[in-house]
Amino acid sequence: MKPSLLFGTLLFFAAFAQAEDGVWNTKFGDVDFYSIQDAPNEMNSGVLLTDDKDALTRLSPTGKTPSGYGVFVVKKGTDVMLIDTGVDKLLIGRLKAIGIRPEDVKNVLITHVHGDHVGGLLKDGNKVFPNATLWLSEKELTFWKSARNKEQCEQCLKLYGEPKFLTPDEKTAVIIPELVAVDLSGHTPGHTGFLLSAGDKKVLIAGDVLHNGAVQFARPDISIQYDSDPKAAAVVRGRILKRVAEEKILFAATHLAFPAIGYVKTDADGFRFEKVE
Repeated sequence: MKPSLLFGTLLFFAAFAQAEDGVWNTKFGDVDFYSIQDAPNEMNSGVLLTDDKDALTRLSPTGKTPSGYGVFVVKKGTDVMLIDTGVDKLLIGRLKAIGIRPEDVKNVLITHVHGDHVGGLLKDGNKVFPNATLWLSEKELTFWKSARNKEQCEQCLKLYGEPKFLTPDEKTAVIIPELVAVDLSGHTPGHTGFLLSAGDKKVLIAGDVLHNGAVQFARPDISIQYDSDPKAAAVVRGRILKRVAEEKILFAATHLAFPAIGYVKTDADGFRFEKVE
């Protein structure tokens, strides 16, 4: 290979992605995007809602699928946006490792309010991100106020103040022009994803549109016990996977194994996932 071609190839891969110690990074124009593993996990097939045990055995022979608790960061200049906050395990240390202090986070965008997505907002009765504004859909705030963790909701609203509401119409920018909100309601009433774009390069941060990658890519019709509306969640999952496959959009989801991001490809009647290296 010619030196100039080799140098250009190395520059391309260096610009595309870096992964180290639970942090994966790529750029969308002048926007930095990070996928951070707050904690590793395993997803048990027993919580999936299906009578097709043969499919579960075929797709997940051990009954367990590598998983995790992912958090995503969008950073443009001094604008630091955190998408969800994980379960309060490794996030803060890994943010500091990439030069982001808790006080640097200006906005926390919440896909939905299950504990493993808002668990990192508070610690010892104090807010973890002292300068942050919370963003979520209006439907999701209503759900949070009546959910099992409503006491946490009350404490968060007391400390962080009233949140700003997301407009998931893909036409209204969220904080920066490159970012919009996407309606993914079904897993919870106001479940929201985020689409980050720069030219032809796009990533959809899909929250909990699926949980068990080994099963639900191949069988998007199979939902999970944690879905508020399993039928609606299955419809949204199928639609979103079809879209990202057809449009070649990078797909990121909270409970995929690190780095929790890759490309979705059509495969027979379902899909398959090819994670980034």
